[in-house]
Amino acid sequence: MRSPYLPCDRPARLARMLVLLPVLILSACKGDPTGVLPSSVGALGSQPGGGPMAPPAGGSTVDVAIQDFSYAPATITVKVGTTVRWTNNGPSAHTTTSDAAVWASQLLSPPPGSGSGMGDAGMGSSGMDGGAMSASGASFQFTFARPGTYPYHCTMHPPASYPGFRGVVTVTP
Repeated sequence: MRSPYLPCDRPARLARMLVLLPVLILSACKGDPTGVLPSSVGALGSQPGGGPMAPPAGGSTVDVAIQDFSYAPATITVKVGTTVRWTNNGPSAHTTTSDAAVWASQLLSPPPGSGSGMGDAGMGSSGMDGGAMSASGASFQFTFARPGTYPYHCTMHPPASYPGFRGVVTVTP
């Protein structure tokens, strides 16, 4: 009977380990190293008295509309655990992409019959609303799990060409 630790078995064991090592590394990295999870959100605005509204409670959803090369509202403040949902309401396809590569939507199609129809909403992105389409266009949602400031833009219309087409999500504890 042959020992599993004989010198002649070392190359075979090494080869098996080298094959399995990337699989183990990838499975270990499948968690969310950024602390930001794909999901959905509701828009902040002003209170009737003119002051800013308090950030929504964690676990809620805040909506951001994309239309006419702008995000509305462009700047929001939310609590950890809040989901932000971007919905394309304009005639052109757009994305929402974190400047620091924390999230990136696929191309979000415009509402049906509204324009270019570029892109195919909802194909394969874990943060897509299953390609949700309605009177609005496609949407993408993302849940913020860590405090921080998250600037973002549209990759189809980069800030160098469209300087006003930017947004910022500030996440508080």
